[in-house]
Amino acid sequence: MTEDVLDQLIWSLKSTLPTLAFIALGIVAVVLEFRRKSNELEKRSTIIQTALEKCDGTVPDELLRALNSPKRSLKMRLLNKLLWGIICSLLGIGIIIAVLIIYDKDYFEDVAALLVFGFAFFAVGAGLLAYYFIARRVLRSEIEKEERMLKD
Repeated sequence: MTEDVLDQLIWSLKSTLPTLAFIALGIVAVVLEFRRKSNELEKRSTIIQTALEKCDGTVPDELLRALNSPKRSLKMRLLNKLLWGIICSLLGIGIIIAVLIIYDKDYFEDVAALLVFGFAFFAVGAGLLAYYFIARRVLRSEIEKEERMLKD
């Protein structure tokens, strides 16, 4: 009786371990991104504080513009969403097609898990593509204004 319980425990650990690993990886990514942004904000505040001390309490407009300007233009950020939308969609479609080609009734649980991953990738990709097309339409005037500012 104890061997059955032990076998079930080991099987449940094996089946939940990948999910727990993905969750832990997500948490680590969020923490690292938060620390990166926090360090960046701290560096900016140090630069502004130093400028305030050296410039009689006023910060030059050029310094503020340089510190607050985005690293990439709005158009480039939208194109990045398009790129990742295409990649995720094609990856999801590829996984789904591969699973349907290799489908075996004896390994239905493994096939179902792969199908879920395929549909998840496809859903993320479709969401990013929808975001790109909607944002491109909504932000058209801001993109044009940004491009004119870069030309001047």
